[in-house]
Amino acid sequence: MQFINRRQEMHRLDHVAHLAGGGIVVVWGRRRVGKTRLLLEWSHKYKGIYYTADESAPALQRKYFALALEQVLPGFSAVEYPDWTTFLMKLAREAMQVGWQGPLIIDELPYLISMSPEFPTVLQRFIDLDAKKAKLVIALCGSSQRMMQGAVLDASAPLYGRAQEIIKLGPISVGYIGEALEIEKPREIIESYAI
Repeated sequence: MQFINRRQEMHRLDHVAHLAGGGIVVVWGRRRVGKTRLLLEWSHKYKGIYYTADESAPALQRKYFALALEQVLPGFSAVEYPDWTTFLMKLAREAMQVGWQGPLIIDELPYLISMSPEFPTVLQRFIDLDAKKAKLVIALCGSSQRMMQGAVLDASAPLYGRAQEIIKLGPISVGYIGEALEIEKPREIIESYAI
């Protein structure tokens, strides 16, 4: 299916991708509205890395993440990382060595946090120090409003105030449904949108 609409959101993502010192983007919203598709399109545009967390044990999550990073950091998965701090510090060092600045996309952040509750604090230190030094562009994404609030959006959250862009993604507007589904009749467009 072709990628349509989301021009404004893509413009905001592009803005952060072009910041000289790197930056942070937070994308959130309810499930099935196109967050992943938007971030995948953005990642392809800049040869970024897209990683989606799941409910695996932390060591396995680091292994999967390291395998994703192999695309831009050859040999990154050859090491077994004992914790997230070690993993992220190595990521920043190697990214600087090869001149890669992202975007690095972490989707389903709430799953990662549920398995590694320390991750928001570790990520805060990483963003404030190592990622800033490496000038990385990072996107954090999730559907769980409660978890995203607790980790990123709320004033008491560890990552609060660090994002250059916070995008709350809503459903695609009705005007694009006809184009997306190749429907011309207004009634069918409305019926399809309602479904």
